[in-house]
Amino acid sequence: MSDHVSDAITTVSDDAIKHSDVDEDMMAVVASLTSPRRYVPSWYLYDTRGSELCEEQIQKSKTYKLWQHEYSILQTHADDIVSKVSYPAVLVDLGSGASSKTRLIIEAMLKRGGRFTFVPVDMAKEFIETCGRQLDTDYPGLTVEPFVGLYMDGVRHVAPREEPKLLLWLGSSFGNVPVHKEVKMLHDIRAQLSDKDRLVLGMNMNTDREALSQAYGDQWIPLLRDNLISRYNKDFAGNMDAEKFKHIFEFVENPPDGDTPSYVVKSLSSSGKQRVRVHFEKLGLDIDFEDGERVYFCKGPNTSSKWNLGQLRRLAERSGFAVEAHWTNDEENYCVICLAVADVNQHSV
Repeated sequence: MSDHVSDAITTVSDDAIKHSDVDEDMMAVVASLTSPRRYVPSWYLYDTRGSELCEEQIQKSKTYKLWQHEYSILQTHADDIVSKVSYPAVLVDLGSGASSKTRLIIEAMLKRGGRFTFVPVDMAKEFIETCGRQLDTDYPGLTVEPFVGLYMDGVRHVAPREEPKLLLWLGSSFGNVPVHKEVKMLHDIRAQLSDKDRLVLGMNMNTDREALSQAYGDQWIPLLRDNLISRYNKDFAGNMDAEKFKHIFEFVENPPDGDTPSYVVKSLSSSGKQRVRVHFEKLGLDIDFEDGERVYFCKGPNTSSKWNLGQLRRLAERSGFAVEAHWTNDEENYCVICLAVADVNQHSV
């Protein structure tokens, strides 16, 4: 299997690639698919159907247990987590999906302080609006204000609010940030926070290669191959054939005493040499795939990073944060960590 990238990537002109009539978000998808190292913007996986498939998989899988690990931690420590901010507070869920685990935090906040505002942040507009209406119904004391956008869009959206903010970034989603941009990402978030705010991250600490191989294996094909290629074809009137792409898992193990975490790399590999047609409004291009050529599920090297507590503490310090508290599951392979701006709490725990 080769990672070779063909010299003749497309037959489209530079003028067509930059066509101003094409939606900016869709142009970002085209740019990622035609870049020398082809990749999928992570948000593009999660249209309504993609979000549904993801929720089904993370909750029901017998080998991908991040949802269960994180749920058990939140179930046990929700009261401790919400105590880190004063009231009244705003709860923000970055990459909220169905907010299935976040309900535990919502219930703890309602129990502690009564009415408050919840801002779920996600790119799947219809999905989070539907979930938001259900939360409004289920929790009369909750005001739900869904925001459609990327993670940093959501952070900037709530930054001007005067109330203390509890920002959740769960599901080990921070592990999808490219390893060389993790410090900058956290630093950018920290710049939007006040000393009253807290950032709570869910972080995967499992580095067992065999367990990861099972967790990130072919059970993800319906989401990461079939639905993705279906969406490509729908959005761009394309002719990609899902059966001509294989789902690939790899694991890169880094020294545990270093700053760079170990990480999973996931991709689709072309089965044979093929040409696919992609069209969008006035944009049309042929994309040539060599045998074994990859489409990665990440712009950077990592699809999902795997940490240890020492690495997390050093990451926090380098980003202008301090670790105020952390909670692990019984197996100690998953961690929920609470970060405060460094000048509020000078000592990590």
